[in-house]
Amino acid sequence: MHVTRRLFASTATPFQAAKLSAKEPKVLPELRQRSLLTSKLWVHRVEDRISKLTNQGRSAFQQLPSDASSGAKEGGVKLDTSLRKMADSFVQVFLPFRSDSHLKEEYMSPYGRIRIGKVLEDLDALAGSIAYLHCADTDRELTIVTASVDRIDLMREIPVDQDISIFGYVTFVGKSSMEVSIHMETILPDSGISAEDMDDKYMRSKLPQDKLSGESILDAKFIMVARDPSTGKAAKVPQLKLDTNQERKLFLQGTEHKARKQFANETALSIRPPSTEEMSLVHSLYLNYRQYDENKGRENSVDSATPLIPKPSHIEWMRDTRLQNIHLTFPQDRNLHQKIFGGHLMRLAYELGYAVGTMFAQTPLKFMSLDDISFRRPVEIGAILDLSGQVVFTRDRDMVVRVVANVVEPVSNRREMSNEFWFTFKSVPKRDSESLARQIMPNSYNDCMLYLEGKRRFEN
Repeated sequence: MHVTRRLFASTATPFQAAKLSAKEPKVLPELRQRSLLTSKLWVHRVEDRISKLTNQGRSAFQQLPSDASSGAKEGGVKLDTSLRKMADSFVQVFLPFRSDSHLKEEYMSPYGRIRIGKVLEDLDALAGSIAYLHCADTDRELTIVTASVDRIDLMREIPVDQDISIFGYVTFVGKSSMEVSIHMETILPDSGISAEDMDDKYMRSKLPQDKLSGESILDAKFIMVARDPSTGKAAKVPQLKLDTNQERKLFLQGTEHKARKQFANETALSIRPPSTEEMSLVHSLYLNYRQYDENKGRENSVDSATPLIPKPSHIEWMRDTRLQNIHLTFPQDRNLHQKIFGGHLMRLAYELGYAVGTMFAQTPLKFMSLDDISFRRPVEIGAILDLSGQVVFTRDRDMVVRVVANVVEPVSNRREMSNEFWFTFKSVPKRDSESLARQIMPNSYNDCMLYLEGKRRFEN
């Protein structure tokens, strides 16, 4: 299973690599802190790139001088204008929890469940590999980065005693962006697929349907963007060739997702005021929170004729749910582009969000969904990362937790937001006869706006 041990340092020449092979192979430092699945995906991506560069070097000697100037060009770089099929970017990988007890131990949480944070790391790495495959065989060297995560929905708990199949492909493209759709299913115990079969390089075609359960565990949509590595500007990506009605349907859904996200951005509460219905809710919240006495019964009401009442024990002020965590970022947390790995940031945010929700609910939580992660700027190696999270919306036993990641400049103390995360959890009662689920109460205009934003994301 130790696939990372097969890859030598990328700076070694073929002759150096031959010498190294007789000794202990060097492992890419980017892989030492990553999960096995993420490590395998990165190894394969580097191997594919080395193979591509080798083939390009060979073909360069075989081309006529006139060939080098043929084809469409933009900015002096030859562009690949061919179409891609959805199947061209298909990738299937595995998490064999049933077949590999060591892997299961790596992903196990203290509560006997799979660590969602580590799965988020794997999903981000898989989305990157899929996007690179879509852009493979082009005449340009592109940098692919995660722009956002539109949505991740967990339909049911990831089983700890079954082998898992994760597969995905590009389902929509813009000029420089790609929507990557990822799905998770279980592999049937009597499928005949062994752990060794699942340890090979990722599969480029889906397992036969009779080997899979057919029940979706998780659905995710990542938005990846292509950049010119020399200028950092957006670079065009190959367009999709739609061959079937199902592919046309998926592409149409991608168009709708893009339009819906654009509308949400245009109507964000940071740009436009709340709707009439939302303003009515804000006023209702105001009437609710002003009746409670924060000082244990002392009458300090604006309306002195109306005595304040103690706040019920199942209600907590929104501001009191806030937790903060400071992280130093290290070279071991970097990705293949020498920035902090986006999946690592997702895991840190998820784990803080889970801690926020657990301390608020005072019970274990079930992860339900993740909505619209925005990667606003890359995080450099060595940056100080300030993560803060709080519960912003509750309904019955459901809650929305917002986590914000800021990069801090220590000298000037300047803060710049790098990421914003929205998680939905459900509290798990300790007993069927559990008393009222805990609820939050905003008591400022800013908290009310966060409450409305959380409500929008929960309902939409």
